[in-house]
Amino acid sequence: MASGLAPITHRFTGGWATDFGPGVTGLAPDDRGHVAIPFLTNAEDCLFELDGAPRTAPGTTRLNSAALESGARIKGIFDYWRMGTAGSPSQRRVIQIGTKVYADSGNGTFSEIASGFTAGQVPHFALFDDLLIFATDRPTETAYSWDGTTWQALGGSSPPFAFSTKHHNYHFAAGVASNPSVLYYSSQLDPETWTGGTSGSISINPNDGDMITGIVSHRNELIVFKGPYKGSIHRITGTSNSTWARVQLVEGVGAVWQNSIFKYRDDIGFLWSDGTIRSLAATEKFGDYAEGSLSVAINTNYLKRRVTHNRLRHANAVSDDSRAYIQLPVDGSTENNVTLAMDFRFDPPRWSKLPSFNRSCMCLAIDSNASNRQQVFFGGSDGFVEIWGQEARSLPGSTALAYLVTTPYFDYGDFGDMHTLHQIAMELMPRNNSNVTVRWRRDGATAQSMTIAQGGSDPLGGTTGFTLGNAAGTTGSTLADDRFVGRFGQTEEGGEFRSIQYEFAGAILNMQVELHSFQALISRGHPSREN
Repeated sequence: MASGLAPITHRFTGGWATDFGPGVTGLAPDDRGHVAIPFLTNAEDCLFELDGAPRTAPGTTRLNSAALESGARIKGIFDYWRMGTAGSPSQRRVIQIGTKVYADSGNGTFSEIASGFTAGQVPHFALFDDLLIFATDRPTETAYSWDGTTWQALGGSSPPFAFSTKHHNYHFAAGVASNPSVLYYSSQLDPETWTGGTSGSISINPNDGDMITGIVSHRNELIVFKGPYKGSIHRITGTSNSTWARVQLVEGVGAVWQNSIFKYRDDIGFLWSDGTIRSLAATEKFGDYAEGSLSVAINTNYLKRRVTHNRLRHANAVSDDSRAYIQLPVDGSTENNVTLAMDFRFDPPRWSKLPSFNRSCMCLAIDSNASNRQQVFFGGSDGFVEIWGQEARSLPGSTALAYLVTTPYFDYGDFGDMHTLHQIAMELMPRNNSNVTVRWRRDGATAQSMTIAQGGSDPLGGTTGFTLGNAAGTTGSTLADDRFVGRFGQTEEGGEFRSIQYEFAGAILNMQVELHSFQALISRGHPSREN
């Protein structure tokens, strides 16, 4: 970097990464004075815009007004639709909580439809022939069906499976404790016939030390995962009981359980026993090589070290058209207590962590109160179902989200030279007038900080009048002018440094930050070789 005072513009070109080290050595500004930030050391409670901008994640609102089962943990949630004979669709959001199963009628009022289950088991929901098919991972537990009226044991002498899926008009099931390597299928177009007819079973590498842990229909094949110890993945080809054939895809990696398998793009993602998130296409190409995983940026220093490996069967994953969301138990928790977001619009995918969304389970469901928009629905540990995607950046109970974005350390290409920080500016969409806390750390010094107001106004009254969607006295409007502005802050005593790290934070109720870039006014000083 040339001597004198120079503004350096920083743009976000990477996501959260724990495995790339704390700093970027030798990254100098280009001839326009721009620096591309290759990764972030923190990206919490945020999602990325397509230009890389980290924006505060949406908030949630409760679906049910009162806690179910005295605030017990919801272990499973499913959006069940039934067309019926008259072509009039009906919706039921079905949840498993404690020892019971509840359903609503698309209105948030839940009623009990079944009971007598063992609390804490891992449930699974599937849909076939207009029937909701429910199972758990409890050994010998019967599978059940529900047609919106009658809850009963699944007919046709079905095996006590733990999960199931439809494929080529057959219903496939696995996870039977007494036959851990057997894949079962019902008669064609009949999920209530499991003996005779066109039903049958296929053995998948029996007695190999693993069990079938997941099945998914993908590109006209049924993909079968085994685990959780040695791992293997298999393909079932063919279109009927007379043409099924098994082809082994790979050994050394598999899936931990059905609920953490998800579809994205034209691929399948899945969680393996070491905590890494893999893809079917990359596994087929690279085998069990962890560096080919989707989560390579966070594998070692987060996933492998912090997840509760013996509870990964309880993990959940869903995906929409932009991102996959994975719920995991971390730091010794026996239940899911963090949600990770993988934005697969970027290549490689960009990660962020959503610690405020420490919910137990989730699914994609239609929100009839939002023009039938598909949203992520969370099942909490408190007996409440929450709908994500809310414009107000808050959680129920007036709880603020904790937006935090931290860059790696930069030396601006001159590791041996001292620099001085004079000013920091943000380029953002001012969604409200709340203050963003800006911190910087110089070498090994304690962090310094200042606040910069976003300066957003509200078309319905501004920050001095009525503010849409806010609690009284707060400044976190979510309805702001559609402007793109720069906001400047003098560091006063920015100080000298060889390398520097920047951080942007906000935890005000309903505060939204959409940070597209930031600028630092830097002067280059003298060379220094002293410790």
